[in-house]
Amino acid sequence: MPYRLWRHVCEGREVSTGSPDCHVCGAHGVFAGWRLSMYEAMRLYRYVYELEPVGPLRRRADRLLTPMRTRCIRCRGEGLLTIDVTAWNTCPSCEGTGGIWNRSTEEIAAVRRKVLAPQPPRRPGYSSHGLRFTDVERAFAAAEQLLGTSWHLKGRGHCRRASLNAHYSSHALKGAARSWTRVRPHQALTWKRLMPVALIEKAAELLGVPARLLMAREY
Repeated sequence: MPYRLWRHVCEGREVSTGSPDCHVCGAHGVFAGWRLSMYEAMRLYRYVYELEPVGPLRRRADRLLTPMRTRCIRCRGEGLLTIDVTAWNTCPSCEGTGGIWNRSTEEIAAVRRKVLAPQPPRRPGYSSHGLRFTDVERAFAAAEQLLGTSWHLKGRGHCRRASLNAHYSSHALKGAARSWTRVRPHQALTWKRLMPVALIEKAAELLGVPARLLMAREY
C-alpha cells in the first residue's frame, strides 16, 4: 500500500520522512503526499518495462528505455494523485504508471531486444560509452576548479542539482570532492549524492559529451 510523506526543515536542512513529526526537533512537517512503497515500485517497473527492477540489466534498461517515456504531468511521475492526508487515487492519465511511451510499439520492442542482447566485453578502465574513467575524474576536478565550490545544495532555494550516472558517480565525486553532498529529496525514498547541474554540464563540456550522459536524475 502507498505510504504518506512529510517534509521537514530541521537544523538548516530539508528532509522527507514517513512521520508527520521530525524525530530530531519534534516539529510538525508539511504533508508532501502519497508515494508508492518500494515493493509497489518494483512491481510497477516489471509491468511497464517487462524487465526485472534489479540485476545486471537495470542500468542498461534505464539508459535505453527511460528516455522513451514521457513523465506524466498530472501526477508528476508518481503514478498516484494525493487527495488529502487520508486518501489517494491511481492517476487516470497514465494509468498509474507515472508516464506514457513516446515511441511506437515496434521501436520499444527493438530497444528491449537490445537491452536483453549479450554485450561485448568492456575495455578495462572505460565505460560502455567509451569514456575513460580517469578522464571523467580529471574533467570534474577541472570543472570544480573553474566554477568553485560554493554551492547551495540543501534546503529551500537550492541550486539545480542532480544525481550522477552510476557508471561515473565514484569518479565524478572523487574529482569534485568539495562540490557534492548527501540529500534525501522529497521525491526520493533514499538518500542521494547530489552535485550542481552547472558543474556536471561543465565537466560534460570538457569531455565533449552531452550532460545527460553523466546525470541520472535532477532533483
